[in-house]
Amino acid sequence: MKQISLAELAEKLDGVLDGDPETLVSGVAPLDTAGPDQVSFLSDVKYLSAIKDTSAGGVIVSRETEISGLNLIRVKNPYLGFAMAMELFYAIAYEATGISDVSFVHEKARIGKDPSIHPYAVVCQDAIIGDRVTLMSGAYVGPGAMIGDDTTIHPNVVLESGVRVGSRAIIHAGTVVGSDGFGFAPAGEGHRKILHTGVVSIEDEVEIGAGCTIDRAVFGETVIGHGSKLDNLVHIAHNARTGRHCLLTGQTGLAGSAVLGDNVIMAGQSGVGGHLKIGSGTVIMARTGVTRDAPPGARLAGFPATDDYVWRRSSALFNRLDEMRKRLVKLEREMSKISGGNQEEEDR
Repeated sequence: MKQISLAELAEKLDGVLDGDPETLVSGVAPLDTAGPDQVSFLSDVKYLSAIKDTSAGGVIVSRETEISGLNLIRVKNPYLGFAMAMELFYAIAYEATGISDVSFVHEKARIGKDPSIHPYAVVCQDAIIGDRVTLMSGAYVGPGAMIGDDTTIHPNVVLESGVRVGSRAIIHAGTVVGSDGFGFAPAGEGHRKILHTGVVSIEDEVEIGAGCTIDRAVFGETVIGHGSKLDNLVHIAHNARTGRHCLLTGQTGLAGSAVLGDNVIMAGQSGVGGHLKIGSGTVIMARTGVTRDAPPGARLAGFPATDDYVWRRSSALFNRLDEMRKRLVKLEREMSKISGGNQEEEDR
């Protein structure tokens, strides 16, 4: 089991140690379960009370956290420090396993150095596999597809023909990249399929969750930008594009030719309509349906999407509608009585 002193850990996290530099830790755990040989972290002040009862050997905190009696590693971003600590203790170094005898690699495919191609993986004609690539069991790399260095493809991932995957990417189990988009032309009583002749390009350092579907373009490319992260069950339609470092959480979707700028966040079950452009830095709240272009830095909520502040105020009013209706009915009755009384006075 790997052990490291708090002094060394603080150095690796670019932090400052406030405590015993000789304390040894061998893992990471939550505040409520961490033991003396583990380090924990506090990234949200609402959990500050939990830190007082922790048995952790050290705690990663922000530089501004005011607490005493514990070994503290003070960093600029505790959540990032936690992520870095997890890598230090639990990351598994790559070891090439070679090409399994029960995989299929076409004689015209190109395989880079130190591959790990597991049983029943398939690599088709003219596919190009970079160095230190892992293809787990059941992975399918179609004709002419390309995979960059140090990329990991999990079980039963399908990369259709011509798909391009960059370096240091991760694609999780059951994802399909490069299937035909949903394009059909009306033809009398039915619909005629529109051939999709484009490709999908997944850039470097992208991570794609399990069960995602990313459709090939009609012409040109469907693009997942550098460093973007897709949660499980995300759908990207034909010719859609994400910018750099976008975050798309579970059950989100982009319709055909939608374009996201850089650093866009889409919360669960939100969607962007076809051919729309979403500015960089926009945050789209859960279950939001975007039906028009959005400027950079927008915060959108509801359906149809509007400014988050406006939506929250409208939602608060909506919850009071029944109460307001009752008050209005009561007011109308009172006004009716007053009007009726005045009419009786006039009749006299």
